[in-house]
Amino acid sequence: MIGLGKYKADINNMFFKGEAIFELKDNNGKYEIEIELEDKDIEMPDINIVDAEEDGNTLTAKATSPEFPGKAVDVSLTFEDDKCNGFLKIPFVGKVKIKDAVKIG
Repeated sequence: MIGLGKYKADINNMFFKGEAIFELKDNNGKYEIEIELEDKDIEMPDINIVDAEEDGNTLTAKATSPEFPGKAVDVSLTFEDDKCNGFLKIPFVGKVKIKDAVKIG
């Protein structure tokens, strides 16, 4: 499994501007992701990765969320050394770009 760990990223889109912490975990051979925002008043919905593929140092995945029934969350993350770049495409929110996220744990 690639990219496991905790990353800090600066997010800037029309719904949120600030710092986000996301953690990729191994849950019995399946990827799991948790996301926290520095603004504790905004709660991120649960995102459940249901289909993940690795291609070199890039992880692409489809995910679901109870907040968006019947809709998929697209995930694409590329890992190099202790950095991560990519995006999450969230229904009704759009593409949330992740640029130069730094591994912190």
